[in-house]
Amino acid sequence: MEAWRSDLFKSKYLPMVRPFSAVPELLRRLQDARVTIAVASSAKKAELDIYLEIAGVKDLVDVATSSEDAEQSKPAPDIFQVALKKLGIEGDEAVAIGDTPYDAQAAGKAGIPTIGMLCGGFTEADLRQGGCIAVYPGPGALLACFDASPLGLGTATSREA
Repeated sequence: MEAWRSDLFKSKYLPMVRPFSAVPELLRRLQDARVTIAVASSAKKAELDIYLEIAGVKDLVDVATSSEDAEQSKPAPDIFQVALKKLGIEGDEAVAIGDTPYDAQAAGKAGIPTIGMLCGGFTEADLRQGGCIAVYPGPGALLACFDASPLGLGTATSREA
């Protein structure tokens, strides 16, 4: 069943996947701020590589972790713990960006504060209940408010996006 579902997604829906606007610009802004960028995804490695290409950010990511790197998926903290280990930092030195409450719950269990994005289909209340410390409509809004956001306030020495 899982293989059928994967094949169906790849053949029918993957060609329709479009990136959120302003993601490359946001990651470049993070690089300009000397932030190390990690992606902690529940996707399989092969799928994650495709998504990073679609988003136009593969060359902007320093560290990527996938479901294959973790024992359990979100909301378990495993994927974020692996990312932290690869970065060589602690949770309080990072900031996660996610679009689901499960991202915030998983990151929170790893000691990482999370910025929520409404572009994932969840409400602000859902994201805040999951543990998000700030919520933005999408990457463009976070980029526009970068200096006043948890990313720009200097609350962490290294950050994970």
